[in-house]
Amino acid sequence: MALLEVFLIFIFAVIISSVINNRFPQIPTAFIQIALGVVIFIIPIQVDFQFNSEVFMFAVIAPLLFVEGTHVSRTKLLEYRKPILLMSMALVFATVVGVGYFIHWIWPALPMPAAFAIAAILCPTDAVAVSAITRGKLLPKGSMTILEGESLLNDAAGIISFKIAVTALVTGTFSLFQAVEQFIISTILGVLIGAIIGFVVVRIRIDLTANKGLKDNNTLTFIQLLTPFVVYFLAEEVHASGIIAVVIAGLIHGLERDRLIRAQTELQMNYHQIWNTFSYALNGFVFVVLGFMIPTVVIDIFQTEPDNFSFLIVITILIAIAIYACRFVWVYFWYKDFYFPKNIQSYLDEEHDSHETPPSRVRYAFIMTMCGIHGTISLSMALTLPFIITKGQAFEYRNDLLFIASFMVLISLILAQIVLPLITPSAEDTTFKGMTYQSAKIFIVQKVIQHFKNESKKDKNDTNYRPVLNQYYGELLFLLNSEPDNQNTKELKRLEDIAKVIETSTLERLIDKGKATYQDINNYRNIVELTETHRTASFVEKFANFFKMLWLRLKAMKHYKALNKESKKQEFENSFKDVQKIMRIVNHNIILRLKEEQNSTNVLEVSLVINHYYDMSRSLKWRAQRRKERQENSNQIIPQAMFHNHKLEALYLQRHLLDELIRKNKINNIVAAQIRENINYNEIVLSLQSKH
Repeated sequence: MALLEVFLIFIFAVIISSVINNRFPQIPTAFIQIALGVVIFIIPIQVDFQFNSEVFMFAVIAPLLFVEGTHVSRTKLLEYRKPILLMSMALVFATVVGVGYFIHWIWPALPMPAAFAIAAILCPTDAVAVSAITRGKLLPKGSMTILEGESLLNDAAGIISFKIAVTALVTGTFSLFQAVEQFIISTILGVLIGAIIGFVVVRIRIDLTANKGLKDNNTLTFIQLLTPFVVYFLAEEVHASGIIAVVIAGLIHGLERDRLIRAQTELQMNYHQIWNTFSYALNGFVFVVLGFMIPTVVIDIFQTEPDNFSFLIVITILIAIAIYACRFVWVYFWYKDFYFPKNIQSYLDEEHDSHETPPSRVRYAFIMTMCGIHGTISLSMALTLPFIITKGQAFEYRNDLLFIASFMVLISLILAQIVLPLITPSAEDTTFKGMTYQSAKIFIVQKVIQHFKNESKKDKNDTNYRPVLNQYYGELLFLLNSEPDNQNTKELKRLEDIAKVIETSTLERLIDKGKATYQDINNYRNIVELTETHRTASFVEKFANFFKMLWLRLKAMKHYKALNKESKKQEFENSFKDVQKIMRIVNHNIILRLKEEQNSTNVLEVSLVINHYYDMSRSLKWRAQRRKERQENSNQIIPQAMFHNHKLEALYLQRHLLDELIRKNKINNIVAAQIRENINYNEIVLSLQSKH
């Protein structure tokens, strides 16, 4: 129960960090989570956190690496395979050996295996932290791909090196031949197990979906959620590398994701949302743990070895310099292979059509060095350092190494946050001068409206297109209203205010003349609330409309109270016909007034406001038609089914228009991805509606 309480407290801190980051986006989420971990330590609440290294590796590291594997681009990995392997494998071993010997040289009392262990801990990098800190900045071409690939594969290489060093530390013996043999065997077995289980699970899920017709997305998602845990457990049981296994399984599941993008949108979105939430929670959990552990480690050092604190600070700084120097020299030496990868994919890649001026060797190496941010995996490995080593002795340097690892993570985060914005250009200077998300959406919606208006002119019964036109007119109104500084939006708001004044005055005159009853106004209000425009209106607008209608109903109440029961019943039955007449009068007066306001610059805004009031008439007429067809058991397609088909057609048209904008280079990749995600979401909603 205590473990559950601690977990809930830490996850609650992750949620709070999201809220704070949303309010202060300039502060990296990792910093907020570390600070909240410190706060949890300080507050006078007993938090009994007992760390179990095996559980941590199984429950936290394995799923995190699996998620990284599913998200990384396989095409990019192949294109930059040489620099990625140089950074993720060769650099790891060079760092472990070189920095390991350096640590032992400046700190002779520390056992050699422990020196190798801390060097291995400081090898893995965190691409998520890099992307968060460099948001809004432009990194050199291909560098983010290399960093992501490095982050994925050097986790595995670093963890294997770390395990070998810890084994030597615990057993008290070390053999280079046995270490190399163990590394090769565990790596090969890990690759085989990850590939076999990954292919089997993917095959099962595809078979269940395609051949068996399984529509239960919850079952398919649950199978994928279990995959990293099953893969890691089975690999470790046969003494293979569980880390390598989950990375390979993740890459294979990434191939399935690529197929799903072209197939089941709903299932693909399901996976995306669940894994994003899961990985965010785990990443946040680790940084909160870091914040919680730092005060503990510092206090333990002050209590057990107070004279050693300044020594550890100096050692940490020297190790940081060694790590950064090793990384800088490595990238500097391999610069040409990093920036100019020599393979066929690189020449086919659109990135190479860019006009970016190649950075100097020194500048490129410095940027890549600063991007070597340590995070989740490094901290997770440090937390798995053993308490007991050879002959049952307590590992007296555990807190020291945990202190070094924790502060090295902080140093890398702080340095990157300060230095990277200074040495990388702002994205604002070279942003794509095309459509924004808002303008692209408005363009697409206008084209969809124009398409259905043309179709309705061809159809003898143009009311068939009213529902879908009403929906997209409402969406267009919403998009225009969400741009408060836009001149068109200001004009639209002015025309809407004029129309509301005309609407209210017309209804008041009809009430005074006895041509609009209490029941008429009540039904009028109900029709207003059914329109798309009302549903997308702001709370303030809905609130104002509520009081306007309340005032009109109270005004008509005097006449209604004077009626007897039979008269009230008769009035209710006649009311729907009367409301149609009232709407025609209101619409007529509004059109006359708005035509006076119309000029060459506001034709669209006038038509949108007029359409809002026509929308109410159409809504009432459409529902009456549906009732009539149900009563007659018509064999024709009912309006709801036709509406569904039109919405499908609209989504297809949106995809076509989006592809056209991309082909004509009117929007950048980020805007295109946002619009495509919006279309995918609407497809999911539509598919769910069709099931009910």
